[in-house]
Amino acid sequence: MPVQLLSAAERARANRFPSAITDEDLITFFTLSEEDYAQIPVHAGPPARLGFGLELCALRFMGFVPDDLTSAPPEAVTFVARQLAVEPGVLARYTGGAHTRMHHRQTIQAYLGYRRTRHEDMERLAAWLLERALEHDTPALLYAMACEQLQREQLVRPGVTRLERLVAETRQSAQAETLRRLGPILTEDCQHFLDTLLEPEPTRGMTPLAWLRRPAITNSPRAILGNLEKLVFLRAAGVEAWALESLNPNRLKFLAHLARKSSAQALQRAPAARRYPILVAFLAQCLADVTDEVVEMFDRCLAEAYARAGRDLEAFHAAMAQATNEKVYLFRELVRAVLDPAIADPHLRRTIYQRIPPAVLRRAAVESDRIIRPLDDSYFDFFETRYGYLRQCTPAFLETFTFHATQLPDPLLEAVTVLQQLNTTHRRTVPPEAPMDFVSKKWRPYVVDPAGRINRHYYELCTLWELRGALRAGDVWVASSRRYANPDTYLIPKDRWPTLRAEICQQLHVPKDGALRLEQRGRELAELLPRVDRLVARHGKVRIEKGHVVVSPLAAEEHPESVLRLEERVTSRLPLIDLPDLLIEVDQWTGFSQHLQHLNGREPRRHDFLPVLYASLLAQGCNFGFARMAQMAEIPADRLAWCTTWYVREETLTAATNALVNFHHRLPLSQRWGGGTLSSSDGQRIPVAGKIRHATALPRYFRHQGVTFYSWTSDQLSQYGTKVIPATVRDATYVLDAILDNETELTILEHATDTAGYTEIVFALFDLLGLQFAPRLRDIGDQQLYRLTRDQRVRHLAPRFKGTIRQEFILRHWDELLRLAGSLKRGWVTASLFISKLQAYPRQNILTRALQEYGRLVKTLFILRYLENEDYRRRINAQLNKGESLHALRDFLFVADKGVIRRKQEEAQTNQAGCLNLITNAVVIWNTVYMQAVLDQIRAEHGAVQEDDLAHLSPARFEHLNPYGKY
Repeated sequence: MPVQLLSAAERARANRFPSAITDEDLITFFTLSEEDYAQIPVHAGPPARLGFGLELCALRFMGFVPDDLTSAPPEAVTFVARQLAVEPGVLARYTGGAHTRMHHRQTIQAYLGYRRTRHEDMERLAAWLLERALEHDTPALLYAMACEQLQREQLVRPGVTRLERLVAETRQSAQAETLRRLGPILTEDCQHFLDTLLEPEPTRGMTPLAWLRRPAITNSPRAILGNLEKLVFLRAAGVEAWALESLNPNRLKFLAHLARKSSAQALQRAPAARRYPILVAFLAQCLADVTDEVVEMFDRCLAEAYARAGRDLEAFHAAMAQATNEKVYLFRELVRAVLDPAIADPHLRRTIYQRIPPAVLRRAAVESDRIIRPLDDSYFDFFETRYGYLRQCTPAFLETFTFHATQLPDPLLEAVTVLQQLNTTHRRTVPPEAPMDFVSKKWRPYVVDPAGRINRHYYELCTLWELRGALRAGDVWVASSRRYANPDTYLIPKDRWPTLRAEICQQLHVPKDGALRLEQRGRELAELLPRVDRLVARHGKVRIEKGHVVVSPLAAEEHPESVLRLEERVTSRLPLIDLPDLLIEVDQWTGFSQHLQHLNGREPRRHDFLPVLYASLLAQGCNFGFARMAQMAEIPADRLAWCTTWYVREETLTAATNALVNFHHRLPLSQRWGGGTLSSSDGQRIPVAGKIRHATALPRYFRHQGVTFYSWTSDQLSQYGTKVIPATVRDATYVLDAILDNETELTILEHATDTAGYTEIVFALFDLLGLQFAPRLRDIGDQQLYRLTRDQRVRHLAPRFKGTIRQEFILRHWDELLRLAGSLKRGWVTASLFISKLQAYPRQNILTRALQEYGRLVKTLFILRYLENEDYRRRINAQLNKGESLHALRDFLFVADKGVIRRKQEEAQTNQAGCLNLITNAVVIWNTVYMQAVLDQIRAEHGAVQEDDLAHLSPARFEHLNPYGKY
């Protein structure tokens, strides 16, 4: 029975030329050399010469020659024909006999070193592809990788059917190999346990699989206990002891994702060779996910309780306002009496009693004891009122985990052990010898009473609060976690670093010797300092006033009249369009929907699939939801939900978005707006409805709670990344994520943010990664600057210089800085995770201090460049304005429910942000293509358009767009 992994359309595409070939590929693969010319038959006519030349270029470009040469893109035919001095149209007459065509191809294959694939070649390819299939299971990806491998080995690609059969057999072999590697785990008892995951449990009213898949949606003690129950269940099953190192992490992730999407009934019907690996991978990932989730919930639960204590303090101050005013009035009367020179000292008490009766004073003293607060008020007494609430889950939390410290002995872990013992023995009194070294000065007056006794409530709260900080910082870690793991596992292992150091330094363009980098930066500083010092002395747009640097606001850029006329003409000529039609048209140009693949990669697409896919994207990207979209599009809601479950997920949305960004990058008009080397990032505050675990309160932006959609924008106005982050976390934590994960054709070298995206640590990391960081600092006049040596003196800027960079400290830890930068570049850890650890250290560790010290130098250089160059300031400002214009477009697109998110699961929110990003890029592409058409029309009617005016146009427009569409 024939195997068909590709659709009919995909098979047709695989047998012909691509619909378009980039200029770079034309130059690389279709340029004929002198040796190429020598192979072309001398006495052949123009059709045969052109056909031969095109077949030669096709084999070099694709690894095979399509049967239909007329399917070649016109630009490729013209490119080759021009070199051969023949007309492109003669290709249609290249219809030589089968013998001639075969002779041509054999000649070309021999010349380029290609040969036809033999049986042993296919066996070798199957073995190679098996290793890839153990990493990636998507048939289309495996097919493409097989084609690339054949081309690398200079083997002519066999027929599509033969390769499809190879991919199908390889995927089956990968399943069998996965089962074999899991053999030690899959004992008879383990298989029985895995089967029980798919059977409903009367006590829970669902299968254990469904229970484990259900994420927590609040940070309440009850939700924490629910997740702790899952951990106990997984540990009782022995999941912690499973050795899965023999399987590729990508394979495990893929299998676990299948388990999350598949129903219990579908898994029960699956053969054992497929069912058991899926469930093993799911349980292993579930253990890590639940561990991370419950620690984060513990963190948030404590933070929310402490925030509630702060609100209680505010309410207390409000309630005590009148009583406080009365005490101030009494104090004023007392002071007046004491300071009155007419009242002799012997008569002072009597005079005070005449003015204020003793009973009033005694009552005021009692009330003052109730009102008075510590000067450094941490309101731990109000926090203590939440003790009973927290105790609903904290004993179980401490009992479930075994905590590890990066340095031993650790008084905090000893205190945790004391609490565990108190909970186990049901004792209330903290022993006097309990560890106290971790208790800070703020906590100590509460933890230890005047008699020297330890208060159980405050001791426990202090221990929990410090444990929270230590977990955030990485001082304390737990097993089976990713976000709260041993910090050493985040970096390239020390034993492997020496072998990788030279390669990574070359990749990052950073010297292994830190002295060379400091010498380079020192020369830059020595050149900049006197120039900027002279600049501020002129009292111009950048000047010193009362010891502060003052930078005059940038004057609004006046656009020439020609720009205004051009903008008006473009706006008036853009056709009106409904958003669904726009999405369909952009997909026809870019094929982005081909990247939205079914999770198992084998589901054939029905003829009516694409409308369902478009509607699913719009339902999430425009916030309509399935029910409303079902009414608008007349597509059943369950069909939309099914499509979203299996096709719309983070990795497919990223691939589709990358295809859009790459298409836009190649458009000629896009090059007028930027070269794709500069980008910026900023967040959009999105309100949420109901209780959502990751949502936080931010009264300036939300009535209740919300999240942030953080997005990265190129200078060409495409958006190459997006992420859902807590609204209260500083942007600087996440600014590097999408830049390091960027897989588009954009070569990002410089990045701009607002002030929230800046820290000295971020300055250091950008520089170590070979990138330029360019934030628009709101308080730049108050920023402290640093010199590299004491003999670098300035006159006018002197008040802004705080100190001297400790070069010896940077050099002492330079290798660790390189190891960190290499770990980020190679993907050992995400930048946001590691930066959050560095920023959470209450007592900064050596690596943090070294980064900050180096970051101060990099920041100083940036600020001096920023002050010196107004064009540089304008460039940064213009880039950030591009991001803001796209935010306006996104606000327009995210139209339903007043932009309020109702999806409670983190994965659903991530997918919603990804859909919005995809649709935004689709609108930008459509606008760019049609703006180019309008410009061509204007040139035809009115003559040339001034090229400089094009840079002032923007594709972030939506006045012609109907987001609701006509369904």
